[in-house]
Amino acid sequence: MERRYIASRIAQTIITLYAVLTLMWVLFRLVPGDPTAMFLSGRLSPEDVEAIRKLWGLDQPLHVQYFKYMKNLSMGDLGISFSYREPVLKVMLPALFNTLILMIPSILMAIVVGTLMGTNLGWKRGSARERIGVVLSLFVRSFPVFLTGIIVLMIFVHLLGWFPLGGMRTIGAFGLSWWERFLDVSHHLALPFGVAFLYYVGDVVVISRTSMLEMIGEEFLQFAKARGLSDKKVKKIAMRNAIIPVITYSTILIGFAFGGQVLLEVVFAWPGVGRLMVNSVQIHDYPVAQAAFFLMATAVIIANLLVDFSYGYLDPRISIQKR
Repeated sequence: MERRYIASRIAQTIITLYAVLTLMWVLFRLVPGDPTAMFLSGRLSPEDVEAIRKLWGLDQPLHVQYFKYMKNLSMGDLGISFSYREPVLKVMLPALFNTLILMIPSILMAIVVGTLMGTNLGWKRGSARERIGVVLSLFVRSFPVFLTGIIVLMIFVHLLGWFPLGGMRTIGAFGLSWWERFLDVSHHLALPFGVAFLYYVGDVVVISRTSMLEMIGEEFLQFAKARGLSDKKVKKIAMRNAIIPVITYSTILIGFAFGGQVLLEVVFAWPGVGRLMVNSVQIHDYPVAQAAFFLMATAVIIANLLVDFSYGYLDPRISIQKR
């Protein structure tokens, strides 16, 4: 039964990916404008523009373009960027690496710290610490990420001068050792990392606190207390079950990790995949834009699949057979 369920969920995931790919392809073709008009208008003759359209395959019927895109994608070929004139993977990988450097540490820390804070606040329901913690969590989450970024830049860059204005590395810094490069990147990373952490941790705190409040009245905790388990052990049992909604929410954050936080990358001039994705949409660079959205969608869908499989381990009350 478990094998049948796993096979069924994998089949559903494949169908979902195919549907997302198709919808994404159609939506990009509905965007007004043409890549050749964006790049070449006024610089080449109509004959040359038509030759470029033929070279890029844009002169073919839409259904032919669609099937050719799916065929190439099935073979791992994401195409050639219209604007960079290089393979899409060569364009995306550096930007993706930069995004993961920023997003993975901030999201992981937000999940760990937010879960510990939220479950502790829920366990101490009604205390002054809980009220203050909830207010602070909602306060930092209510600010748009770009506004928090601007405030942080005003304080720590313009007023105090502790950190660089933006970017990932110091311009013109050559011949540095690996340790000096690491310190330079870390120095540039500090502010966007802190802003991303503050932005995500508020949601995790509220979700884990609410989940812990629901756990407190459960019969299995009352039974654990009746068996004479210490308050610390009962709390540990409750925490294990309270983190399930956080794990579910983390799948959304994984999508942000691969797709980048566009506003954050713009404010701090971080050369990540989020900025690349937006720029590609604006200039109708279909291959790069489609690859970026496909990467983000795939990360979210696969993360949901893995979380679904892990539910039975996280909460023994959840049975695969019943689902």
